[in-house]
Amino acid sequence: MENRMINFDSSDLEGMRKLMDEYGDSEVPFAGTNEEMEHILIFICKERIDVVTYQDNGWIRKNIYWRDGTCEELYEGKWNKQN
Repeated sequence: MENRMINFDSSDLEGMRKLMDEYGDSEVPFAGTNEEMEHILIFICKERIDVVTYQDNGWIRKNIYWRDGTCEELYEGKWNKQN
């Protein structure tokens, strides 16, 4: 299995568009950690990038970055009921 690595910066719209162009047909997410060392999954589609963060406080945050530059932030419940 190929080890795929990407550099994701939500403040770089052109960089995100390049990722959408290059990896928009990906069938599996990219996994990694953010600057707070929280686990993240990055789903790249042709028109958007979804970043799911398993926050240390137990919540699941989903950020959606659209090709046109708009973004959304959703909370999808808790992954860790003890926090």
